[in-house]
Amino acid sequence: MATNQIGDDEHKPTNEFKVVPDDKFTVTWRKEAPVHYTLEMESLPFLSKILSKTGLDTYESTVFEACGYKWRLILYPEGDKQRNGDDHISLYLRIEDHFQNLEPGWEVDALLTFFLFNYNKDQFMSIQGGRLNRFNAIQKEWGFSQLLPLAEFIDTSKGYLMGNEGKCKFGVEVFLIKNQGKGECFFVRDNPSKNPYSWTIENFSKLPESGHFSDEFSVGDYKWKLHIYPKGVPKVQKKFISIYLWLQDHQKFPSGTKIYVEFKMRISDQRNEENSKTTEKAGNAWFSTSDKAWGFPYFIRLPVLESKDGHGLIVNDCVVVEAEITSMSMTKDLSQRNC
Repeated sequence: MATNQIGDDEHKPTNEFKVVPDDKFTVTWRKEAPVHYTLEMESLPFLSKILSKTGLDTYESTVFEACGYKWRLILYPEGDKQRNGDDHISLYLRIEDHFQNLEPGWEVDALLTFFLFNYNKDQFMSIQGGRLNRFNAIQKEWGFSQLLPLAEFIDTSKGYLMGNEGKCKFGVEVFLIKNQGKGECFFVRDNPSKNPYSWTIENFSKLPESGHFSDEFSVGDYKWKLHIYPKGVPKVQKKFISIYLWLQDHQKFPSGTKIYVEFKMRISDQRNEENSKTTEKAGNAWFSTSDKAWGFPYFIRLPVLESKDGHGLIVNDCVVVEAEITSMSMTKDLSQRNC
């Protein structure tokens, strides 16, 4: 059960339903969803895998407003090891002071309640600290480094993680003043591309070195383009070609929307299709309003591409590039969700 409320002294575990002294915390159960924010995961194990691949250990929710301030929910799916959260789920609330105009020396006192849904009980377990949490310029995060032992959480018989997909819900309330009705859903779309996108580039030798875009193509309700630099981006010094995947409609995203994509790119060997795999590269990246392109500056050496011995990849001044999005995961506002 929840221990180690960050910012306070360390606390010992309690039994369910037990109300402990004021410097401890209270655990109760209820049917109602969190008033201010719900973080719903369609597949927490898949999220953990994504975080591992990208060298991260936290998932940060989009910014939301409650009680006149802006906040973000911070989840450590495998525990906050720097704050004694090994082998536990860790969950915190952070005030986003840089998103709002706060007076010098500002302080915000908040009584927080964190939530974890139990599918067996069809109820939320709520954990509330016994003290006011004071947020300021130095202490911007409060929460629990040991919300629940990982062994108990991942045991599906306990009810916190549902099914093979690993669906789960977290939440938070601040002051319990006004129902904001906001939240987000993280969900997964495997194999969103029915077929690889094939881009035939004619008159390849005449392309500008500044780059050339493909036509738009749609995958997973989003529009994409490929961008090729026939002599490479500047840092490769005209020794490689560079190819990037661009998200076209990123400007339509609500602030904080993120899309995680796993994809493959290759240059087709027009003489022997079986050799195309030798040029294939795989990548993964988060796309958002601020990160709209990702790719390979060192995709393939120009001498390999331009070889004249019958093994080159240019045929009649034509190059064929193929791209395939193999997996797509994203966050959406719960009001727009398809979870």
